[in-house]
Amino acid sequence: MPQDAMLRRISFYADLSDDDIARIAEMDGRARTFERNTEIIDAGQKLDCVFIVTEGWAIRYKTLEDGRRQVLNVLLPGDIFDLQVMVAAEADHSVLAVTDVGTWVVRPETFEGLLTQSSSLSCAMWWMQVQEEAFLREQIMRNGKQTARERIGHFLLELHRRIRIAGFGKDESFRMPLTQSIIADALGLTPIHTNRILRQMQRERLIERDKGWVTFVDAERLADICQFDPSYFHLDAMRSRLGRRV
Repeated sequence: MPQDAMLRRISFYADLSDDDIARIAEMDGRARTFERNTEIIDAGQKLDCVFIVTEGWAIRYKTLEDGRRQVLNVLLPGDIFDLQVMVAAEADHSVLAVTDVGTWVVRPETFEGLLTQSSSLSCAMWWMQVQEEAFLREQIMRNGKQTARERIGHFLLELHRRIRIAGFGKDESFRMPLTQSIIADALGLTPIHTNRILRQMQRERLIERDKGWVTFVDAERLADICQFDPSYFHLDAMRSRLGRRV
């Protein structure tokens, strides 16, 4: 069912009862697919629904008048946007489909009702929002203080961990459909410099890239280089509450 991605993501943060699972499965909405490189949301667009990513990758971004773009974050299966619809009438950012993207579109009142019916679902959503804020803080630190090499390494390690939580990828590798231009716009770099750093990382046997896949050859050394500390994912509490390996 299209809600599987959301169920998989939320189940990572909460012990769901059979009733909770049934509520998600029966959540009223409609499937909508966006082709690669199409806008899902345009800045200034009137918002009237919440989107749940069921498959594919998208980016949230803002642009300046001269066309320069800042990628704010990457949206993966199980991610939910735009909760801004709960409090605002217009989008203050844009969302672009990087690959073909499947979504489950839900009315805001339906989504709100889902959370008010279950404390477990409400708590899981709270954890997800805490994590979203943590990602944005790391983005500010990355772009404000780290070198280009550190930024790219940190970004790749973060994406890999997120993808593993979403139930995709492998222990040391993941498929990454982001172009070097998107990575550059996320990290405040130029595409040329991004390409140079990625090649350098390959020469240093930190990563390998092949047909859209990124493999960590020495993830521990890369984490040391870019000071990647996954504690900002705030999963320790989940580890103790749910007894899961994260």
